[in-house]
Amino acid sequence: MTIAAFWPPPPHETTVERYRQLADAGIDLVITGNYLNDAAILRHSLACAEKVGLGVLVASDPRIDVLMRDLDVDERQTRALISRVIDDYEGYGSFRGISLMDEPYPDRFPRLAVGVSEVRSRGHLAYVNLFPSHVTGSYDAYVGDFVSAVRPSVLSFDRYPFLSSGEDDGYFADLATIRTHAARAGLPAWLYLQTLAYDGHRTPTAAELAWQVNTALAYGYTGFQYFTYWTPDPARGEGFQPALIHDGEPTERYAIVRTLNTGWLRPIGEALSGLPWTGVEHSSDFLLGRYGEQHLFVCNARFDTPVEVTLPGRLSAYDPATGTYSPCPGTFTLAPGAARLLR
Repeated sequence: MTIAAFWPPPPHETTVERYRQLADAGIDLVITGNYLNDAAILRHSLACAEKVGLGVLVASDPRIDVLMRDLDVDERQTRALISRVIDDYEGYGSFRGISLMDEPYPDRFPRLAVGVSEVRSRGHLAYVNLFPSHVTGSYDAYVGDFVSAVRPSVLSFDRYPFLSSGEDDGYFADLATIRTHAARAGLPAWLYLQTLAYDGHRTPTAAELAWQVNTALAYGYTGFQYFTYWTPDPARGEGFQPALIHDGEPTERYAIVRTLNTGWLRPIGEALSGLPWTGVEHSSDFLLGRYGEQHLFVCNARFDTPVEVTLPGRLSAYDPATGTYSPCPGTFTLAPGAARLLR
């Protein structure tokens, strides 16, 4: 289980104290950005993360961005440049890998294949995050071609479901497509979680934050990336509203996410560790994710109302506070966005 935060504190707030605040929220991986875009500040970020036990995925080294998007160089040169970037960072115990590109078009897949191969050969995570389907045309073809051409280490995508006008009807289809290709290729599936309002999107409630986590768990996802942790600078445009940390201060969603991560997601991840995800059933009221031969992850399909669930057989429910299972009735109520792990 990976719990990551994208858009960390900016350079002048990149301190051990700020990174401890990240770790206290139950986050274990920092995905860089927010002007951490030269080797000096990235090394400082790695040093701060190392002191508090966080990992860092370097996603904002400009040399990688230019190499992957713009330069016309051969494979030998590509590998040499990537290796040089890794040399700058791999002396830090917090260094986990390199983000090679965010949201690539298919014409970049051959270059990304070389980059993924080189980063992997150095023993680090080679990361690429994919578009959602409303940009790509046939999403099945886009994701399938990416897997075939690039041979990635993980499948990750972003699609933010809470719109100003309602909900994004295509969210579940993309969730399923990524998970299907990840299962077929034997890869972990990761997704981004919406934490804030921005152009065309609303601020999620506590139930909506939990719903994003729990629906993804029902689909067998093992990587959860919060978008965003720190509120992006208004100069970026896109109308970003307060995230988990705004003007240096935690918003109410920081506490919600901290409780969600430490009291639910992390212990549930440990309970599911080693259990193969085998599929999901979807109804209008709830999602039923299947793990191994005996475990069911039942999630309220609604984030705005409780639902009553009835399941056959003798059931025990997992208590994340104690790490134990106790007998439970076959009929129970799930709060909006909530879930249960059953055996």
